[in-house]
Amino acid sequence: MRAALPRGPLPRALVHRGVVEASGFLIDATLAGHLEARRRVIDLWTPGAVVYQVARGWFVRLPAPRRVECDLSPGLPLVKERAAPEGTLVGAPIDPAELRALDPPPGAVVRPRAGHTVTERPAEADREDPSTWLDVEGFAIVVTSSLGAPPVEPRLSSPRPVSFDARTRLKGVPAAAPELAEVLAALSRGETTASERQAPRRQRLSPIGLAMAALHTLRWSLRGWRRPVIAGGAEVSGASASSGQWAFGVAGAAGTAGAAGHRSSPARRTTPLSDRVTAGLHRLSARLRVVSSLSAFLGRRHAAYIQRMIEMFEQGDLLEALRYAIPLGSEVAETLRGLPLRIPTPRRDLDVKPDSKPSWTVAHFAPDLYGELQRIYRSAFERLEAQGSVEEAAFVLAEVLNSHEEAVAFLERNGRAWLAAEMAEARNLPPGLLVRQWFLAGDRERAFWIARRTGAFSDAVTRLERTRNQEEAESLRLLWAAGLAEAGDYSAAVDAIWPIPEARHMALEWMDRAIEQGGTSAGRMLARKVTLVPDQFEDVRDRVQGILESWRAEGASQRLAFAESLAQGPKTPAAQTLARAAVRAVARDSGRFGARMSPARFRQLVAFADDGALKADAPALPLPDREPWIAREGVWKIEIAGTDAGTMQGYDAAFLPSGLTAVALGEAGVRLLSRAGRTVADIDQPAHRLVLSDLGDRAIALAYRGAAARLTRLDLASRQAEPWCDARFEAFAPDYDGALWYVVSPDGLIAVDATSRRFDGPWGVPVHGKVLTVARSASRCSLVSAGVAGVGGAGGTGGEEPEVLTYEVPALQLRSRQDVPIAARGRVGGARQLAVAPDGAVTEQWVSAAMLQIKTHGAPTVQIPLPGEDWEPGELVLSGEWVLGSAFGSNSARVYMVHRGTGKVKGEVVLGRTRRVTLHVQGQTLCLADDRGRVLVLDLEYGQIRRDLRL
Repeated sequence: MRAALPRGPLPRALVHRGVVEASGFLIDATLAGHLEARRRVIDLWTPGAVVYQVARGWFVRLPAPRRVECDLSPGLPLVKERAAPEGTLVGAPIDPAELRALDPPPGAVVRPRAGHTVTERPAEADREDPSTWLDVEGFAIVVTSSLGAPPVEPRLSSPRPVSFDARTRLKGVPAAAPELAEVLAALSRGETTASERQAPRRQRLSPIGLAMAALHTLRWSLRGWRRPVIAGGAEVSGASASSGQWAFGVAGAAGTAGAAGHRSSPARRTTPLSDRVTAGLHRLSARLRVVSSLSAFLGRRHAAYIQRMIEMFEQGDLLEALRYAIPLGSEVAETLRGLPLRIPTPRRDLDVKPDSKPSWTVAHFAPDLYGELQRIYRSAFERLEAQGSVEEAAFVLAEVLNSHEEAVAFLERNGRAWLAAEMAEARNLPPGLLVRQWFLAGDRERAFWIARRTGAFSDAVTRLERTRNQEEAESLRLLWAAGLAEAGDYSAAVDAIWPIPEARHMALEWMDRAIEQGGTSAGRMLARKVTLVPDQFEDVRDRVQGILESWRAEGASQRLAFAESLAQGPKTPAAQTLARAAVRAVARDSGRFGARMSPARFRQLVAFADDGALKADAPALPLPDREPWIAREGVWKIEIAGTDAGTMQGYDAAFLPSGLTAVALGEAGVRLLSRAGRTVADIDQPAHRLVLSDLGDRAIALAYRGAAARLTRLDLASRQAEPWCDARFEAFAPDYDGALWYVVSPDGLIAVDATSRRFDGPWGVPVHGKVLTVARSASRCSLVSAGVAGVGGAGGTGGEEPEVLTYEVPALQLRSRQDVPIAARGRVGGARQLAVAPDGAVTEQWVSAAMLQIKTHGAPTVQIPLPGEDWEPGELVLSGEWVLGSAFGSNSARVYMVHRGTGKVKGEVVLGRTRRVTLHVQGQTLCLADDRGRVLVLDLEYGQIRRDLRL
């Protein structure tokens, strides 16, 4: 404590009397004794208190005034006076005029001493930590166990997976033939068995070839008898020949259909015996050709299997045929498409013969086996449908024809809604279809779970409305809107529920909550409320005027959202009145912050206002764009001295759309600060890190408890907190969408439901190795994983290279997986730091040779000189177009803002006497909080300091 000379006037009173609000105390060790003075200091200490050593004892400055009776005070009470500058404390009553004459500096202490009034100011170098006075060497460490519930780990809470074996679930479908698996394996390989491949082709075909040659000669001897053939009640004519049917299949198929009564048959006509013999010979010749062709590709046994299966379908033995049916899916389909129905032979000559007709046996063939089987299967489905065999017909569609969506629709149409839903989920059909089917089946809980997991609400509602299931569509809309509101996305909840007139009273309540949140959602909801709720126009007008008249930069996006939404709505007198004010606000913001609205949209807004004078005076956009910070030359440098500090530690900070700043104070809770640094609210829940929602209205507070963390859910709009649980996990995403939070457990990456009472989630994926870092966006989630023997060991010089895995969300489908070669070997969190972006980009930082090295893989290394040798890397963040690195020295910390596109250092923040700083990035906003009570909010788009606060 240093005294300011000369001394002031003689004091009128030496001490305060009665009861006062003391903001600090002077403890005199010469009066109370050294040990007793220290004991009093420790008794006075509270989180946020600051202790300074003075000449005869200690000065304690409290974070908040404390009412004390002067006669029982542990030391000289120091109070605040209105006439004194900010932070100045007075130790005795003093006249305001005399206090102004003294003109003490901010933070000084004015008190009587030796018959005079002296002014002293505490020096930062004299600051002392009372915790060092406590001797704990004699304490014995006792292992204890918590009396509360043990920390939980994230786990999956998905419903029982659907297993759907069509042959067992669909009644009437027989078991598969034993030979089917062997034939499918051969078709999947697209080749014959080993024994048949070794047999010479001539040996395989010679018996068939001989028979074909004999029949070929006999056929040509009867060539002149070719006439329309009547076989089994069906006429084989030129029309049927062009339909692509097999010649030998016409009689069996048509005859069976006629016998079953599925189609009308023409009257039977008598044909000469020679015609029937000719037709039979043609069918036999075609059979032999097909068997010969398939034998050449698959072997005699597999060709005979296919031939037998086709005969069963054509003869009408459908149930037995389903045992042998070959599914037309996956690799089998490709093989069948490549199997011709006859072995091609070279032409005898190249002469053009216009009058020639194709061979009878060739004209009746489909181009390949796949097409012919598809025709046969489709005919079998039609027969089964006509017979009323619903589940057998569905089996043909789903398992044989591989038409899963058609099979689901067929089952639903015939009253098998539950079977349709099971089949749809087991076959991985589109999520919107799954939600619709389960909703119609009556399992709404499963439908909601799938919709939330896949984000398929909109698609499912559209499918229900398209099929005239209006009641079910409205029920799903209500569930959808309730889920959005529970996650804090009130604007989207309003959009989802508004088509239901009976539920619009809920939408109005959610509108008000969205407006309270602030940001772009508030602007859109105010614009909608102007036209949708005209009877509340006065209240809306006052709110809108307050927003449009504000000059603050953080409100520009809200003003723009209001103007754009208003111009897209109905043109009412109330909306036009507010549009005129919106035109002026948008033009003003465009001049200050650059054009944010396109010229066409601006002209639309002016026309919407329909004011002649405004049309004449409105400027033409775009106005000269404001130069972005990236385009400026030089480095934006911010330096804060060690003496410019607060009284409390800041562990984390986040800038909210409402303009408030949320600060995590550790065990002291969470504090919401205004633009001027005034405390708006205190949330009494411990917090060392804040996981902010995308809309900025909710957060998850993490308070570390050794290997576990205490989790608290915060509603920042209503300023309420709800304790969640104590949990243990390896890594976590620094933000979430309000409903799903991605954390890593020993089981892998899990999407935890942040609205649930339990610490579980709807789905996840296994991840091998230790996860080092996680990042997410609305469409992607990436993580960096090291092998079990990889980085992070004690030596840090060996092991596997880490790899980055990028998933598509919310489906959690792996989209990319690639190794990340590390440039510096070292212990994770010590000599080396890694950060990942949602798109899978990885950045690494380390210190080498008095240089901070920042390496974004795929780009050159950025080398930043450090003032000295004793520096360590700090927190690293990769977000959008920025890499934010930090380093700590013996007496300060430095934060560097590196632009990814150019690789240039565009900004530097120097924080004196800091040993810990936390970086929190939200879009183009960076929040810094350090252990010296400093909170900075920086605009990374235009290079501005939005907030400069002290705790």
